[in-house]
Amino acid sequence: MGNEVVVVRSASGVDRREWDALVPPAQVYLSHDWLRAVEECFGFELVLFLLRDEGRTVAAVQGLLVRDPDAFPYHDPTGALFGAYEIDHLTRALARDRSPQESAEAAALLAAVVRTEAARTRAAGYPALVMTSPYGYASDVLTRPGADRREAIGELLLAIEEFCRDEAIPSQSFLWESGGDRELHRALADHGYLEFLSDVEYELRPGPCTSLEEYLGTLERKRRNVARAEIRKFAEAGMRVERIRDPDPAAIARCAGLCEGQQKKYGLPVDRAAMERLFTALLGSPRLGPALYVVRRRGTQGADFGGFLLCLEAGGVLHPKFLGFDDAAVGHTCAYFNLVFHHLVELAVTGGPHRIAYGMGSAEAKRLRGCRPAPVRGWIRFSSPAAQRRIEPYVAVFDCLKKQLLGHQDGSVPR
Repeated sequence: MGNEVVVVRSASGVDRREWDALVPPAQVYLSHDWLRAVEECFGFELVLFLLRDEGRTVAAVQGLLVRDPDAFPYHDPTGALFGAYEIDHLTRALARDRSPQESAEAAALLAAVVRTEAARTRAAGYPALVMTSPYGYASDVLTRPGADRREAIGELLLAIEEFCRDEAIPSQSFLWESGGDRELHRALADHGYLEFLSDVEYELRPGPCTSLEEYLGTLERKRRNVARAEIRKFAEAGMRVERIRDPDPAAIARCAGLCEGQQKKYGLPVDRAAMERLFTALLGSPRLGPALYVVRRRGTQGADFGGFLLCLEAGGVLHPKFLGFDDAAVGHTCAYFNLVFHHLVELAVTGGPHRIAYGMGSAEAKRLRGCRPAPVRGWIRFSSPAAQRRIEPYVAVFDCLKKQLLGHQDGSVPR
């Protein structure tokens, strides 16, 4: 098997059927339609590796060339190890079970190490080949059912290393790898990749419940009462959730504007025109199962809505992906919780998707509403042995502190 690895420099250079035959049904962010949409709308530089056996593609992996570490947050290996969010996490982990003085001393030492190592890593690691799905935060090696997965992963990792040598790309990484794929983990370790805990992602499984009220009954009493109060407050304010099945350009533009506000809130780069193009592409791709939900006051119509949520659905899994709210329009009506949680749970328990993949972030809100955590791993490798040796102890400490913090918080992160 695997007598040839073909490197393609764009998703448009691969046949959709050829690629999607490898993609698990629920993995929407590795699908051809998703990769092509984000590539064309944002100008991502994709590199796809296809393993072919006698002309038939049996395995593949997608990568993203990152030439500017500041261009695309969350697709930056330096940021995954040294970003402000990560350092805040590590500082909180250092403070646990230590005196204020010890915590302050440890934080000062961490800050000094980060200043030095972040600069060195940027110098030694870019351009970087990041094996992830742009904007989808999914990393995996795709294989056809029945293929020798261990052999396929090994051949693709060798092809990645050869490509990086030929193109003078000094680092390779798998960011946001989730799942318990031991074959992939073993292969990455064998090829010199350093493992670290990136974050925790959450999913919600409503189980056998047949109504939202029945699901709320499964929550602990205090959380159940809070949820009912959120639903009541939303209704009493004259708010409702509506699905727009055929959004016009004005509605899509409104969503892009609301999304822009959401990105600014978290200090992320803003490109409203690109988001508008992406929403148009996603809503026009039935294979991705798109659905646009908006929050509006009774009596309004068209693009006059105060919040939106764009979801994708595949393989019975709902992916809430893009959202935004106009605080002046929705006020203190608990619009976020009603749209993002209560409405989606109601869809799921009334015959919709069997689980909701909420992704990373907002851990407390998700955990209190019944979501379950699962670890997300990162893997990084430097072509230079000297750079690899230098970063290895930092990655080991980083991984230990992240496990200390997130394991304490959620109880299920493997140590």
